[in-house]
Amino acid sequence: MYVRSDGMTLEEIKHALRIDHNFDDDWIMELKGSAEDYIKDAVTLSPNRDAFFENNPRFNMAVKFLVGAWYEQRVSSMDKALQEIPFGVTNIIQQFRGAYTDAV
Repeated sequence: MYVRSDGMTLEEIKHALRIDHNFDDDWIMELKGSAEDYIKDAVTLSPNRDAFFENNPRFNMAVKFLVGAWYEQRVSSMDKALQEIPFGVTNIIQQFRGAYTDAV
């Protein structure tokens, strides 16, 4: 079982994305790590930031949104237009920027 420091498991992500096979498990975990870093870096580059994001349901939801978007858009030739960041993730990042302080 794959688990990262925030406790969100591979199975939770796959359930959210309605994925019932294990062919892409490693890819999904790579996307998860990248999504976590992307969101954290968009909020702050402070080395003290991890406590702010731990056990944060909105952070986990934003990670799932971003992983889902990247997972669905991994093929370069698609009929629908690519969207860089899902709308909900941008809103959550903006809320985190307003709430984050280094004195957490």
